[in-house]
Amino acid sequence: MNEYTEDRKEQGFTLIELLVAIVVVGILTAVAIVGIAGLTDKGGKSACATTADASRAASTVHFANTNAYPNSFADMTGTTPPELEVSPDLTQAATTLTGTGWTLTMAGGGGATAPTFTCGP
Repeated sequence: MNEYTEDRKEQGFTLIELLVAIVVVGILTAVAIVGIAGLTDKGGKSACATTADASRAASTVHFANTNAYPNSFADMTGTTPPELEVSPDLTQAATTLTGTGWTLTMAGGGGATAPTFTCGP
């Protein structure tokens, strides 16, 4: 017998085994997608909370520099050097900063009254 006529038994995966493997991969993918979706919500909340903390600190610096609390975000971002630096990805209005999925609102402020910062959707 030569190598071409040698009797070999080749075995592979059955159709059932392949289907089971595909179903398992599909289930694992679905679980991963659901887990990742929750992370973006947490990321937005964390980004807003971090920006609120930075804004509180900047309003205190503004008070130390001018002896008055700021009335708007522009009061803190328009100084040289800026007391508050915001990402170019954020939309800035007078009393709001808006990121992806969140909004930071500044209320009060001016004179001797410290502003409050509130995160929202």
